[in-house]
Amino acid sequence: MKYQVKETRNRVTVIVIAALALLLGLSIVANGIIGGLAWHFYTTQKTITTPMMFDKSFTSDASQGDAALNSMLVRSFINLRLSVTPDTVDSQHAALLRWVPAEDRSALKKALAIEADYIKKNGISTVFRIDDQFIDTATGDITVSGLLSASTSNGSLKLDIPDVHKAYRLSVKYVDGIIRLTAFPEVQLPPSVSKQHQG
Repeated sequence: MKYQVKETRNRVTVIVIAALALLLGLSIVANGIIGGLAWHFYTTQKTITTPMMFDKSFTSDASQGDAALNSMLVRSFINLRLSVTPDTVDSQHAALLRWVPAEDRSALKKALAIEADYIKKNGISTVFRIDDQFIDTATGDITVSGLLSASTSNGSLKLDIPDVHKAYRLSVKYVDGIIRLTAFPEVQLPPSVSKQHQG
C-alpha cells in the first residue's frame, strides 16, 4: 500500500511539473509572438494627421512620411527662413535651427546670421511665395522655386524692393519619427523655370 501511494504521489508530481513546464513553454512562445506582433504594428502603423494652418492631411509611420508631409515641411521651413520681419527673424531662424542636426547646424547657422543681420540693419520684411517644387528622385531632396518679395519701412519712408525669383534646395529626412533638415542652400533656378519667369 505504501509503495502504491508513493508511486501515485510521484506520478502526480511528474504530471504537475510537466504541466507547469508546458505552461511555461506556451507562455514563452505566446510572449514571443505577442512581442513580435507589437513590434510589427508599432513600426508599420500609419498615422493620419491634419496639422493646424494646413489644408490637407498626411500619413506617416515610424520610419517615413508621404509626399504631403514633405510638402508641408518644406512650406514650413521656407516660411521660417524667408517670410520674416526685423522683429521675427531671430525667433523664426532659431525655430528653424531646432530641426537641423548638430553636425549640419554650423553652416546653416552662419548663413542665417548673415541674413538676420541684413534684415535687421535695413529694416526689411520679406515674403516668399512658392511657385513650384521639384523632387530629386535619386536623393529625395526638394527644390523649391518662388518669388521673394521684400519691402522696407524705416519710420515714415517705405521703399519697395523689386521681387526676385529664387530657388532653394531642402534636404529633409524623416528617420524614426524625427524630422531632420540637413541642408537648405540657395540654388540656381532650373533653365526651364528661369525662362518661364523671364518671359
